[in-house]
Order: sequence, then structure tokens, then C-alpha cells
Amino acid sequence: MPQQLAFDAWLDCIEEKREGVLATVLQTREAGPPGRLFIPKDGQAIGTLGDSALDAQALLVAAKKLNESNPKPQTKGLHNAEKKEVSVFMDVYIPPLKLMIFGAGHDAIPVAKYGASLGFHTVVVDQRPFYNSEERFPGATRIIAETAKFAERLFIDSRTYIIVMNHHLEKDQETLKFVLPSKAPYIGVLGPRSRRIRMLEAIEKEGVRFENSQLERMYSPVGLDIGASGAEEIAISVLGEIIAVKNGHTGGFLHNSMHIHQLAQS
Repeated sequence: MPQQLAFDAWLDCIEEKREGVLATVLQTREAGPPGRLFIPKDGQAIGTLGDSALDAQALLVAAKKLNESNPKPQTKGLHNAEKKEVSVFMDVYIPPLKLMIFGAGHDAIPVAKYGASLGFHTVVVDQRPFYNSEERFPGATRIIAETAKFAERLFIDSRTYIIVMNHHLEKDQETLKFVLPSKAPYIGVLGPRSRRIRMLEAIEKEGVRFENSQLERMYSPVGLDIGASGAEEIAISVLGEIIAVKNGHTGGFLHNSMHIHQLAQS
């Protein structure tokens, strides 16, 4: 049945951590299971609410929700082909944001720890099993891969926030060649401005050029200016910057501000 197919697709969406919306009719005079329509962010909708007009409106509502930064489930009053209002529950699933850390050095440990505590799906990428271990990064997804294997082992989308901290110039350069063309909204690079310039110049000599839109997503030096000292404070500085970027803010003091802790207007 279409209703069951839609519900099964919704469960698959959650299990596979993909973005999607499940629309369910809450009131109906007809016997049998309620109409359901599953709308993935990518791909074709599955099922039906039992009315083409309801389906069309649900698709529009779902598209809007899937483009919001923090969408919430909601009951909507939609109108069927007979112009009668029907209550439809729009349940939305957005997988956790991903924090991908390139480098498993000592200073990556608090970044991964605090990232996980903030709800990020934390991924540590380093080819050295001794450093990239479960003992050092409990709860994180650990990927043992050298730079040549990034394309086949890693998936980066618009919900992936990246920190490059290999402490190795050539590795960082190869990592930048992989991550800058991606859809990641944030690419933080550890080290001073002079190091960033040196890396980009070396990459350019290889014949690789980046668009300005790609370089604008590169944050280097990384982190907020809070006078951080030591790995723990630097991790807080970096994650503070990621939160600011995620929420459309620039950072700074709230002292004397008229409003506090508000999301930027979209």
C-alpha cells in the first residue's frame, strides 16, 4: 500500500541519516490507514495523502522545511480539491550536523570531545591507527585513510563542518585540494595566515585554482579571538566560530546587546 511504502521510506531515511519529511493526514472520514506522503530532500516523493491538491501543498511545505536551518514538526491546515481544510502532520528529520576533523594529534582530542557534546556527528580522519584510536577519540567515527583515498572513503555535504589540523604542510595541502571544492559551509585551517598563504601558493603552482566562493569558506587563522591558550581553550574558540557560522552570526560580545542568543534572520 502507498501509505506503508511511505512509512517504510521514512524509517529508511532516519536509519540512513538522510533529510526528509513525512506528511500524515490526521483527520479523515474514510476507513483504513491515514494518507501518508514521504518527501526526501533528494529524490522522488513516495505515497499519497489521498488527494492531489493535498500532495502538492505538502510538497511545498516540505521543501520549505528542508531548507530551514532548524526545522520543527508541525501540523498544517491544507486544503483538498474540494477546498476543505485537512489537518496534516508534517514530521521532519534532519540528521545531526557533521564535524570532520583532519588530523588526530593531541589538540584534536578536545575538539572531537566538545564537538560530540554539542551534538555533532564527529568524524576523525587520519591514516595513523595509533593516533586515530578509539581510546583517544571515544564516540567518534574514525576513518583510517591517507589523502589518496579521501575521494572513495569520505562524504562531505552542506551539513559538514571541517577542521584541518594535520600539523603537516603537505598533508594539509592535499586535504585542502579535496575539501575546498566540496559543499562544506566551513573549512577551518589551523595555523597562522602566513602558513595559509604558503599552502595556497604551493597548490596554485600545481595548477590548481580555487574560486573566490570556495576560498570564502576557508577560515584561517581558525577560531574566535578569545585569547585562547592551550588545546582545550583553542578547541572552544574553534567550536565557537563554527557555531557562529552555523547560526549566521559573526561572534563578539553580547554586552549591552538588546537581544541575546537569537538565530540570525533568514
